Amino acid sequence: MRRSVVPPAMRPFAPDAPRPGRRKLTVLALGAVGLAAALTAAAFVTPDRAAAAAPTYVPGDPAQVIATVPPRDPGEVAARRELGSAPDRVELAVELARGDIARYRTLSDPRYLGRAQATLGRWWQLAEPPADVLLLRATIEQSIHQFAEARRDLDQLIRVRPRDPEAQLTRAVVATITADYAAARDSCRAIAELANPVVVAACEAPLDAIAGRADEAYARLARLVGAARSGDAAVRGWAMTELAELAFMRGDSDAAAAHLAGALALDPDDAYARNLLADIWMATGHTGDASRLLAGREQIDSHLVRRAIAEHDLHGAGAARLVAAMRDRIAAAAERGDRIHLREEARFTLAVDLDAPRAVRIARDNWTVQKELADARLLAEAAVAAGDRDAAAPVIAWARATGVRDATLDRLLARLEVMR
Repeated sequence: MRRSVVPPAMRPFAPDAPRPGRRKLTVLALGAVGLAAALTAAAFVTPDRAAAAAPTYVPGDPAQVIATVPPRDPGEVAARRELGSAPDRVELAVELARGDIARYRTLSDPRYLGRAQATLGRWWQLAEPPADVLLLRATIEQSIHQFAEARRDLDQLIRVRPRDPEAQLTRAVVATITADYAAARDSCRAIAELANPVVVAACEAPLDAIAGRADEAYARLARLVGAARSGDAAVRGWAMTELAELAFMRGDSDAAAAHLAGALALDPDDAYARNLLADIWMATGHTGDASRLLAGREQIDSHLVRRAIAEHDLHGAGAARLVAAMRDRIAAAAERGDRIHLREEARFTLAVDLDAPRAVRIARDNWTVQKELADARLLAEAAVAAGDRDAAAPVIAWARATGVRDATLDRLLARLEVMR
């Protein structure tokens, strides 16, 4: 999924950031989120995935360490005690929940989403919760792919707080993922009055690209990024990943890799940029470089699936271990009933299991949830491998309707066309 965090200029505030009443376009250099499943994921399991579920692991030794968690921040501990003594203090609950969402984005650990939701539990089920709770509820819903629920909450929030840049940009992201491009445009236009030109251009770039104007979008964003060399590093890093995606769409993998190297120089923990660079390297025959880029970061599911595929292709010494670890995570996701791993599961099934028909089924399920370019490429690639043009019909129709031009997707659609 496209950065399922709000891009840097609009990201949530950490507990020590300004209170909402003094809100600015404060930037937090938080890493992009991985694909770890959430405790509140939607209950949906396809038959194929349910069958793969593994039994629950129960340690035999009560002294066995099964996970190591980072130390608690004393300030956070004190704030939680304070909230326990005064549970109606919504502003304190919001600050604590923001902190947990920030940790989730950095560590890709779904337990922090669960903690954030629990912290907001007093207001979670309200039809009209306080505005900041509504925003965080939508943020959590987006992170676990409950896009309809997130969109409903964002629309409700924007009706009462239309000049909230975080809400507008989050809605632009959700609307783009679900192919509601008109709504995404509306939010980007609203952001134009609230943020600097680089943020606005980065909001509009994926929409222009999907509409077949990747060249124009790339030129505009590159010009603005070049002119803003002294701007905020986090905003610059986000814009550089957008430039990389546009460059790759245009078939310029060298430029894409250069943009991503720049983004990672600014923020080495940017998981989204790291994944994208690994994808480009694997697509251009630099699989060993991709594996080394991800080594030691396999706790993030989206890194693990890529490294497992890379090492499998390389017949590396650690391939069996990595493949087994990815199978365990897929099975755990199926057991929980979440839909968050569908893209990675389809990719893994195609590249490692070489089971194209099953990959097609999973990729089609994924397409019902999210309709980004990466999802279109995946379904088309699986359909080509399966020799099943009809399986790619939704993507073929989407490409025709949008006018999208993408070097990778164009090649795949051309191969499907000869299957008529």
